[in-house]
Amino acid sequence: MNNNKQSFKYKFQIMLNNPDHLERKQEPVITKLNFTDDRVHKDSLVLYDDADNAIPFQLIDARVEGDYIQEASIVYLVDMDKLVTSYWLYADEQPAAVEEAFKGIKKLEVTQGDGFRRLDTGYYILELCSGTADGTSYGKWGIRYFEAKAEGKNLIKDYSNAIGGFYGPFFTPKNGLINPPEHTTVDCIVEEEGPLYCRYLFKGTVPDGLDENLMGKKFTITWEFFFNTPWFRRKYDVDDFSTTVDGIPVVNKITVGDEFESGKGDRVFTSFASYGGTYYREGDLYANILSKGVHELLEHADEQNNPNIKQYKDNIGEDINKVSWDYFWRLFCVQEGILSAEEIKHHISAIIPESHTQVHQSERNEKVLCDRFVDVNSTPEQTIFPMSANKTAELNGETGYAMVWYTSNVVARYQIVQRNDSGWVNWGTNGENEHPELPTGSTIYSAYGQFDNWELQADTMEKNIDSKQGLAVILK
Repeated sequence: MNNNKQSFKYKFQIMLNNPDHLERKQEPVITKLNFTDDRVHKDSLVLYDDADNAIPFQLIDARVEGDYIQEASIVYLVDMDKLVTSYWLYADEQPAAVEEAFKGIKKLEVTQGDGFRRLDTGYYILELCSGTADGTSYGKWGIRYFEAKAEGKNLIKDYSNAIGGFYGPFFTPKNGLINPPEHTTVDCIVEEEGPLYCRYLFKGTVPDGLDENLMGKKFTITWEFFFNTPWFRRKYDVDDFSTTVDGIPVVNKITVGDEFESGKGDRVFTSFASYGGTYYREGDLYANILSKGVHELLEHADEQNNPNIKQYKDNIGEDINKVSWDYFWRLFCVQEGILSAEEIKHHISAIIPESHTQVHQSERNEKVLCDRFVDVNSTPEQTIFPMSANKTAELNGETGYAMVWYTSNVVARYQIVQRNDSGWVNWGTNGENEHPELPTGSTIYSAYGQFDNWELQADTMEKNIDSKQGLAVILK
């Protein structure tokens, strides 16, 4: 590193503002740069913190003419408990002395046949998968291995689920689909990949079902990972659509599901909380209606002439609630071929009006509870539907670990499941009857760890450090 600062031509102030004077620990910051009025060589930058220490950074999204940067951004990590401070960026017309490259995020060998990237971020080991479209929970795209290195525990047992899939309105019985993560693959594209920051695009097409309003829709998910910090984030962009779910209009809203597996008799998380208190309805009447309907359908199904029926029965056993929620939808999936399109339409003509009445026109509509932390497994159907929040957490009372989510838009209702019978845990941005509630274009921040106060962690994700490039000072 060139430590003779007077040998640089330019010195730029990087102004850091800390909203609400929050304590920041290893917080990733991305600062936009513009050098169109200066002559800054792409290999000349050096960054100093407020204690005059040279710190690692990564240059991304650079627009370069010849060897000179016109526009770019830099990524770096900040520890900060001040309200404001300044970092300093030095630059020159010539490249700086070459130093040993910073060793940060590592790429590991993937373990799954559809593995795209397995990363050691310093804080996490995780594997991103492109999906197999085989209709099973083992073939979903998204994060199918997720481990905080300090804990040394994978939150998705046997790679049999995924973090990051999006679902409704594309897998309701009306659409005749199981969720896209199980019947779709994604194209995985590297946008940025370096020691401090990796950005990947997942691009896919939602498989067509029975709802013409949802046919041919494409989606892009942008994943971002940072070195040695609990933060990661993703943004969901989906083609515009308008349809109905449960007879209620849905315009450009989706269900994102982060799902965890730990095996029967265990749960990754044991309680749920929303910021400042959890207002929720408990129990899943829709699940009961679906379960009853599934058993009635199977009782009269002709398994002799339909081998898919027999296989489905063998898979779910006696109680559908003791297997993955996905089995509810598999019966109504056009691509599974268990029921015909006409049979699916006939069934939903009864199930949708009944579920709407049960949920929206019953005493349940007024029965809103409030708790700081909810033991979800003790509620009916091991399910709650929290209301109107953008900062939420699922916690494990034994280990002290928590997953914290901040969504850039308020989610009107969530579906939270923590089911000891199957070991399945779900964080979903949908209300009752699978009504989607996350606006498309939303960004979701997530962090997993042993936090002294999960709400403060959520506050930092909501109110990022604001950073701006200041005027150039000419040093020579």
